Parts: sequence; structure tokens; C-alpha cells
Amino acid sequence: MEECLFCKIVKKEVPVEFVYEDSDVVVFRDINPKARVHLLIVPAPHIESFLAIDSKQLSSLTKMTKVVQRLIEGQKLEESYQLIFNGGRRQHVPHLHWHLLGD
Repeated sequence: MEECLFCKIVKKEVPVEFVYEDSDVVVFRDINPKARVHLLIVPAPHIESFLAIDSKQLSSLTKMTKVVQRLIEGQKLEESYQLIFNGGRRQHVPHLHWHLLGD
């Protein structure tokens, strides 16, 4: 999607410091953090929302899950974290993403 901010970030058209990056998933800090740790986990392929997920995208979700597990351990958040995803009017960027928040 041409206008999607997260697609531009994935393509490195918008400068962002990645906490994690591979060909399937990127992770970067939220520009308006709601906690000491507030990371955005974004699949590289454009998936508009949770409701748009189909069987072709299941591998992206599996990869995202594994990345989040490593982030929780790496950031030492095992005792207190939230993994959140929003939809509908609560989803401000039309590209599936998860928020990882921790104390």
C-alpha cells in the first residue's frame, strides 16, 4: 500500500531505529510511549487489520509471536507486560501491528 506509514517504515523510506528487523517483521519504539517499554511489532507484508488475516498470513503471525517472546525476555519484562492490538477506529495506522508495553 503506497500511503501506509508502516509500509514506508518497513521499506526504510521513513527513518526509524529498529529494535529488531528481519525480512518478515520489524520492531521499533512508539513515538508516544505509554510505558517505559513501548514497542511496535509490525509484519513486513501489508496486512490491513486483524480481520484481514487469512491463511496466507498465518506464517507472519507465527513469526511475530516468536519475536515478541524474545523481546519480552530480552527486555526483562516477564513479570509485567501487555501485548495489545487495536482494530476499527482504535487502530490509527491501517497496517496490522502489536504494541508491547512493559514496566
